Amino acid sequence: MAQPNSLVAEIEVKASADHFYDTLKGKKQHRVHDVAPNDIHKVEVHEGEWEKSGAVKQITFAVGDTVETLKERVEFDDENKMITYFILEGDMLKYYKSYKVILHVLPKGKHSLVKWTFLYEKKDDTAPEPTKYKDLLVKLTKNVEAHLLEAR
Repeated sequence: MAQPNSLVAEIEVKASADHFYDTLKGKKQHRVHDVAPNDIHKVEVHEGEWEKSGAVKQITFAVGDTVETLKERVEFDDENKMITYFILEGDMLKYYKSYKVILHVLPKGKHSLVKWTFLYEKKDDTAPEPTKYKDLLVKLTKNVEAHLLEAR
């Protein structure tokens, strides 16, 4: 039986924690594809509202040469600047029984530390580590940072 696993990525960004968190939460999230059009093709709400916990969103994105889709339910913790993404459907669930991603944006002086935690359970031992998804979110983090710095 496969055991639960985790993978973590931490990225320092030159934007305030509030600004970075607000960009990935709520109504601004649908514009994430504007800062990473080659990676994030489309983000749509299927149930609920952009900025409300419990919303179900569908995302079409590129990982390497492959275009994938997923459906996720999001939960927001504004006080702690955390967003939890529960993967409900999608290509990645071919390999994983469960998959959850937690974004935590921590203040670090005038800047912030963006921490992505991936919690997943492989269907079997042949399932790959989800490093390609981690790499995608690290790249997205850097693209959002560049966009925020340009907007200053």
